[in-house]
Amino acid sequence: MKLTRRSLFRAAGGLAFAVPWLESVAQTVAPKRFISLYHPNGVHTAAWAPTVSGADFTFGSSQTALAPFKNDLMYLQNLDLKSALTGAGEQHQRGLCGLLTGRKIEAGSFTGNDGTTAGWASGISLDQQLVSIVGEGARVASLQLGVHAAERDVSGCLSYAAAATPLLPQGDPRQTFARLFDINPMPNDLGEPLRKRRASVLDAVREQFGFMKNRVSASDRVALDTHLERVRQLELRLTALPLPVQCQSAPQPAETLWETEKAMPEVAKLQFDLLALALACDLTRVATMMFSDAKNHIALPFINVFGDVHNISHLSNLDPNREDLAKRDKWQAEQLAYLLNKLKTTPEGGGNLLDNTLVLWGSEVAEGNDHSHDDMPFLVAGHATGWQMGRVVKTPTARPHNDLLVSILQGFGGTQTTFGDPAYVTGPLTGL
Repeated sequence: MKLTRRSLFRAAGGLAFAVPWLESVAQTVAPKRFISLYHPNGVHTAAWAPTVSGADFTFGSSQTALAPFKNDLMYLQNLDLKSALTGAGEQHQRGLCGLLTGRKIEAGSFTGNDGTTAGWASGISLDQQLVSIVGEGARVASLQLGVHAAERDVSGCLSYAAAATPLLPQGDPRQTFARLFDINPMPNDLGEPLRKRRASVLDAVREQFGFMKNRVSASDRVALDTHLERVRQLELRLTALPLPVQCQSAPQPAETLWETEKAMPEVAKLQFDLLALALACDLTRVATMMFSDAKNHIALPFINVFGDVHNISHLSNLDPNREDLAKRDKWQAEQLAYLLNKLKTTPEGGGNLLDNTLVLWGSEVAEGNDHSHDDMPFLVAGHATGWQMGRVVKTPTARPHNDLLVSILQGFGGTQTTFGDPAYVTGPLTGL
């Protein structure tokens, strides 16, 4: 049997991602978290954009729900989604594909709104890159959540583990709960073999270590013994220690009509409640949330928008019916405000969850009626990266949005100087 360092440590590391973070196990510094929120078809800019750059801005009329969190957020302007200008597919497909990957879309057979075809993204997404930086120790490596995110192709995927490796969103809050709390919704307890296999990883690793220790130096044997003990402690935490009390008592969500438009507010609240609980209990540290998908041919009857929102986004800025898009933007801002309030009112150490979280909110186009990828509507909230919030930051010249992705990685402690397609990276943003 040929044993490589990579295969050995991959086997042991897989166990670490299933282990909950517990303060009683001596971790005193709160972990950092990242959340990315997506809404489709751009914004009604006149109602969305803040008035001026700097700290003296006022919120656009569709953004007033965020006013209580002014000091916790930052609008970013003059960032262009350059990676969406090339590759297969149409503008919505390319924009969603590149939003977190910073890369172009691959060729494929998924049909877009205009009949053109495309495949999956051509690289890893930001959230998954952050898993390797901040995710170790969480029970669930990352969550991909959805609210009526119905498309199961490139038009409905924000997160990628690697090129052409999509992580599609889960839209049923009961399934979200089951994954977080290891409840097996399948018949015949099909999850039990998985748990037993996961719990026995240490035995396999120990056997491989014994094989390897006969072939390495004395100093390497010490290193292997140290790592083996670390894996043992991780397994004990996984199999023996309970979740914190507040996590054990979490109620399972009631059934919802999660596949329907009318249930979107209920589903959004449940998904955000579960996400906030998962962060507080350190069940996960990285998550994405998609509201609908890049096709988005739906109505929003709960806010009296009865037309097709995608088609509404295509209307001229002078068309009074386009105000329905501003209604949608207002509702989206209210959803973000709900999440920020959950995080800010959840104590952690000497602060709160929002102090240790960064939320990125964006869309796949700037405005649906011209399908532009220039000056994208980006907002970040939270203090995990130590950025100065409470202002509008407009870069002096247009910058590729990949520079924002690099800045986020570095803000979380990453050493990357590039991310996504290097052709669209000029360096991290300054003055954040």
